[in-house]
Amino acid sequence: MIDTAQIYKFQLSAEDMSQIAALDTKQTLFSSHRDPAFVEMILQYGN
Repeated sequence: MIDTAQIYKFQLSAEDMSQIAALDTKQTLFSSHRDPAFVEMILQYGN
């Protein structure tokens, strides 16, 4: 139980934060339901 409680006792350095920020590609991993190509693919999925 003590080990579990200590999971929140850590700190990230400025370098860690910079590396994490670099992972952000500013692109979603989810498809847009307004994208015609995606909608067409979904409509064809059941056929």
